[in-house]
Amino acid sequence: MDILIEKPLRVRGYALHRLVEQHQQGVPALWLDEGQHVRIRPRNQEPPPMSVGKLIGFSVTACVAYSSGNKHKYLPTSDWRGRKRWLEERSTKCGFEVVGVHVSGGMQVIDKEDGRRFTVDATEFIGLLKITDLDVFQHCYVNGISKVGKAYGLNMLIID
Repeated sequence: MDILIEKPLRVRGYALHRLVEQHQQGVPALWLDEGQHVRIRPRNQEPPPMSVGKLIGFSVTACVAYSSGNKHKYLPTSDWRGRKRWLEERSTKCGFEVVGVHVSGGMQVIDKEDGRRFTVDATEFIGLLKITDLDVFQHCYVNGISKVGKAYGLNMLIID
């Protein structure tokens, strides 16, 4: 079961990551900024009951990035087809098939505590998926669908 906590409205980005880390006492967790609340999913929790072939509504804000050496390359925010292709590639590694999806490209500004500021990709996907490999899907549900951006509240799969 995800944990919902009220969030100070002005706290976001890296500072929110630090608050979640302190709340979890250093134990890794996925998290998502939902405006007035922060959703936290401890990685040691059991996923909800699911089965292969089940159709599920989902949403995820993910960092759509391709690795280029030690840097990440982002697609233009208008390239929804490339972003959809990225999700379909990820889905095969995450034990599900994308049945239908709406894609909204965007960027998230991150303010570090040392004053640095940078942006990361934050693409919102809302759609319908079908579970194809239960064990792999449950692993991605608890650990996120991608590595890039998890520290900034990205890649947490929310299912309805």
